[in-house]
Amino acid sequence: MSAIGVPAEMDYRHMDEVYFDKQILADITLKKHPLQAWHIKQHESLTFDDCFALPLPYMRGFDEAYLSYHKNGKYNKGFATASYEIGQNDPWFYCHFLGDPVMPGSQGQDIIFQLAGLWATVRCEITGRPRALEGNFNFHGQILPTSKKVFYRIDVKRSLKKMNLIFFEGTVAVDDPENIIYEFEQCKIGFFTKEQLGINQRAKEYYQPNWDRLKQKFLDFIDQSKSYYDRY
Repeated sequence: MSAIGVPAEMDYRHMDEVYFDKQILADITLKKHPLQAWHIKQHESLTFDDCFALPLPYMRGFDEAYLSYHKNGKYNKGFATASYEIGQNDPWFYCHFLGDPVMPGSQGQDIIFQLAGLWATVRCEITGRPRALEGNFNFHGQILPTSKKVFYRIDVKRSLKKMNLIFFEGTVAVDDPENIIYEFEQCKIGFFTKEQLGINQRAKEYYQPNWDRLKQKFLDFIDQSKSYYDRY
């Protein structure tokens, strides 16, 4: 059964495939999609702080995702794919690096872990706050502002539900799904309670930034980058 914008009462555990578009991913990012409410309904000790979410667009690297839970993929354990349309206004290009704009390889690595975390949590069999635990990678290409599209794929090797762990491999390709430029082998994500992570407060109790100052700093960074390209 596939699902787009599935309602809160839908039992995700019975889904074999799920497609999320850009709007649904945005809702998951902001923790206002029925998926998160459904997780809390299934796990009474879970709060919205502890629900899996995706980063805001500055860090989130895909606009659509397809999750498969069939006995398929490289290891017959399921897989996930995602893609992202590259644009000249993507934030990493104006800061990394001046005169040499390139998407950081570490960004691609993080996005692969984001996709694996999404796959692990959608069916509510694994819950908690995700943390990357292991990963081996090879980079032999780059993503430039002239690139058009990035393709991500993870193949699940093992899913240990009782231990809240998944093992997987992944690839990143640019402009063509076959043009693989990053390869990730033997990766592992764990999911933890805030107590296991040594976090004994609500996030808003220990994270209280000066939002006006943060906004001005980012505007200053953009102005500095613009002045460089205006000069050279």
